[in-house]
Amino acid sequence: MRPLYVRRSKEGLCRTVRRFATGEKEVPVNQQGTANERHQRIWYASAAAAAAATALGTYSLYLREVRQAQIEKLPLASESGVFFMNGTSNLANQNGIGKYGPNRDLTVLQSTVARAGLMGTSVKGAKSVKEELDTIRRWHHERGFRGGLVLRALTQPLFSSSGDDDGHQEDLDPSEITGGPNELGRMTKDFFDQRECYYLYYEILGNGRIQQHIFCRGTTLFADIFTCLNSWLVYDDELDCQFHQGFLGHANRLIADVEPLLVPPSDNGGERGTVEISGHSLGGAVAYIVAMKLKKRGYNVVRVTSVGSPRYCDLESTEKLFKLLPRDCLRIEEELDIFTYLSPYRYGPQLGNKLWFVRDSSSGEKRARYIPYSLQVHENMKWIDSVIVNFLIPELALNWGRSHRVPVYLSDINQLRNHVEEKMTSHKNHITTNEDHPAPVPEADYVAKENVILVDDE
Repeated sequence: MRPLYVRRSKEGLCRTVRRFATGEKEVPVNQQGTANERHQRIWYASAAAAAAATALGTYSLYLREVRQAQIEKLPLASESGVFFMNGTSNLANQNGIGKYGPNRDLTVLQSTVARAGLMGTSVKGAKSVKEELDTIRRWHHERGFRGGLVLRALTQPLFSSSGDDDGHQEDLDPSEITGGPNELGRMTKDFFDQRECYYLYYEILGNGRIQQHIFCRGTTLFADIFTCLNSWLVYDDELDCQFHQGFLGHANRLIADVEPLLVPPSDNGGERGTVEISGHSLGGAVAYIVAMKLKKRGYNVVRVTSVGSPRYCDLESTEKLFKLLPRDCLRIEEELDIFTYLSPYRYGPQLGNKLWFVRDSSSGEKRARYIPYSLQVHENMKWIDSVIVNFLIPELALNWGRSHRVPVYLSDINQLRNHVEEKMTSHKNHITTNEDHPAPVPEADYVAKENVILVDDE
């Protein structure tokens, strides 16, 4: 039998070789207690994290159930009496105003959304306005639009992160960038180097009035992302409210450029020309700010439409700003469009009547819900714009960005058209077979559901 010191020496040599080979560090005997305590702390932290994740998951499932129950109480857009097809509405008065909001022809609405998405997508790989002008004009001509088209690009790009937001920079002369009905128009080299920022469609109607429609471009250039991230709240003297700094700068520069092209308010009290403004994404936020400013300056702004718009004003300013908007203002949103929840900090919800495309939890079918602004102001309806309630993380992660695209919104509106047509057909058939007891108009369902929402405080 070997002496004790020989065996210990051999064991020590083996431990040394093992530590050298594996990189293991020897823990002194007096520090073994500290290592055990460290392991215990790690175990406790892991257990606490698992418990927190379980609690969060349970709360999330509960919140989803409550949210879905509340969604089912919201009126279906197809039954609201607001949306109709091709002039078939019998719910609007001579001004096109129904009991629950301005009536909207879904054919016109679908066309408006498509027109708002033409810029930056009509010609793949386009790098100048010239490349897109003919395509956008052709799109309008093929669909029966007979008015003129002005596609604009500023020498200082509208969507930039330079911080120059006063709107007083040197731009090209409007005569150089107007594409007439039969010719492209004279353009300079500087104009070729820019991308489009907005376009103005104008048409002289049979009664002599001039219809003007401004379409604001959404995020297209890489620089647009930096401008969207410029989300500090800044005070605007003209509207006496705080706005997203990047969006406010866009609106100021756009107004400085487009205002000389509009029928002035002094022309017959502004009644000779009407102004409509639409935009997708970043352009939707800009469209609302432009509408407020033009209306305050006396222009006859009659309609505003935003598609997938992010938030643009602070919470305290929403009530004041809504009074500056025309009655016919509509925001179209998809529940998995993550950009409609940005920026959540200190920002109020978007303004206007809400057309909301949400999925049914049981069938998975997407249905359109309509929430007029008069309902949104109630405290028990604040959840429809809550980031905590509507931020469905797993679905948003799987759907990243897809629901924000214009084709998705066009598909949703087309589905709504089908539902409205089915409702109208069923309504007519019911009247035909029950002449003595005609079916109620769709507004009746809306009234019943509205009452359920308003009295349910839970």
